[in-house]
Amino acid sequence: MRALGDKVETKNQTMQTPADGVAGLKKYWVDDLLSGFIIFLIALPLSLGIALASGAPASAGIIAAMVGGILGSILGGSFVTINGPAAGLIVIVVGAVNDLGAGDMATGFKKMLAACVIAGILQIISGVFRLGILGVAVPSSVIHGMMTAIGFIILAKQLPVALGVAAHAKSPLGLIAELPSFLQQINPEVALIAMTGLAIIMGFKLFKGSWAKYVPAPLVVVIAGMYLARIFDFDHAHMVMSHWVNMEVGPKFLLNIPANLASAIIFPDFSSILSPTSIRYIVMLFLVASIESLLSATAVDRIDPYKRVANLDRELISKGICNLTCGLIGGMPIIAEIVRSSANVRNGAKTRWANFYHGVFILAFVGLFPHIIHEIPLSALAAILISVGYTLAQPGQFIKVAEVGGDHLLAFATTFVITVAEDLLVGVAAGIVVEIVVNMVRGTRPANLFKAAVTEHVSGNYMKLSVTSGLVFSNFLTLKNKLDNLGKVTKVMIDLSDAPTVDHTVLEHLHRYQAERQAAGHEFELAFSSDHKAVSKHPLAARKRTTARSRA
Repeated sequence: MRALGDKVETKNQTMQTPADGVAGLKKYWVDDLLSGFIIFLIALPLSLGIALASGAPASAGIIAAMVGGILGSILGGSFVTINGPAAGLIVIVVGAVNDLGAGDMATGFKKMLAACVIAGILQIISGVFRLGILGVAVPSSVIHGMMTAIGFIILAKQLPVALGVAAHAKSPLGLIAELPSFLQQINPEVALIAMTGLAIIMGFKLFKGSWAKYVPAPLVVVIAGMYLARIFDFDHAHMVMSHWVNMEVGPKFLLNIPANLASAIIFPDFSSILSPTSIRYIVMLFLVASIESLLSATAVDRIDPYKRVANLDRELISKGICNLTCGLIGGMPIIAEIVRSSANVRNGAKTRWANFYHGVFILAFVGLFPHIIHEIPLSALAAILISVGYTLAQPGQFIKVAEVGGDHLLAFATTFVITVAEDLLVGVAAGIVVEIVVNMVRGTRPANLFKAAVTEHVSGNYMKLSVTSGLVFSNFLTLKNKLDNLGKVTKVMIDLSDAPTVDHTVLEHLHRYQAERQAAGHEFELAFSSDHKAVSKHPLAARKRTTARSRA
């Protein structure tokens, strides 16, 4: 890992890696304060919308953003990530609230908080036992399938909110089937606010200028929604005509939060913590929150201009402490969120204090101006979430996955369909099973599914790693442990000529290693045999050997 304060060589200049801790706070407070303020403007409406979409009080999103920002920044193992509630957890939280409460949302939320506490403890234990590395041991096809399914579910659940109608179905597919009925009952004033919000978001994407860096689209959507709600007099209940039917419009379509943060604190209910339903949601919260955070931290490392490397075990511990805290005081579970983190890097953040400032700004705003939040229409937040859902589940995702190969598409589709139709945990498990079966069919022996056969040869600053078994997502840690501890080695050859198959997930990791090593001026070579064939034209498509060898 690069030490803080080291110089980072780039093509154009030599940059000094920002110091961490108090030294970084003193030197870069202006850069981090500005970025933290911009992220606050993005995070506030998202945190409110994510909480409501999860069946939680709006204040739960605010508490989570504050805890993730203030506590997560101090304890975290990464440098410019932003912590807070995220769309990827909506499906789990809303499922927990509904299933644990058996129709009583308030009770279900308290029991979900208890599950969040236990999931946080599991994250802490995982970090202590240095299990952060397991974040890479999930096939990319399954991760893409899971996130696309989550996006689809968000879209389905936000449609009735955006249109101002009551939904009868509970499942995503049932909600989509109800769409014709929604359109017949559409509440025109509520829907106009949502459509205006979507138009604003589309406009930002089509006509993005330098000003968009400082004026986030979600903020403009909320301001426009508040203006329209004032014109339509949402503060007072009244009737509007739609399809020759009178429909009520009023305060029930506005956000409702407690007048002060102290009254927003909700304590967990541990009465059902050992029930099978609770245990299922504990496992889901633990796995998804951990995997998303580790993937986000790793992704942010790649776009960090200073190429700092996150301590993934410390990341797990910090997220565990944050989720433990959120569960104890009524907050949503949190992760390291990639979209806000990317914006943080683009806005010039230098240290972890940008995350801290964004949490402080949210605390200050909610403490000083709670009445302003109460004026936000729910359909404006629904428009923001529909945009998030579409980004995750846009049809182009399926095309990109298919280009990688039929195996990738099969695992992706399995994860997507079962997650939407049944359950997230079952969908992820099914996708992983499909990947394992495909890799076994291509020549990976059962004995090597979780431990690759790797022979190491070192001579001076040269290392050759020969792989004689299938190299797949489930056994990549064998090779990763060696690649993460190269020491003074500057020349690396990965000999894959005897590997019967190398899957897409592994090739993504290896090409990242190759890019990072070459950027540092080192040599990193991947060697395949002449009878290795890619399963598609995609540069990172899985490869399989067309002729069998006795050592496979």
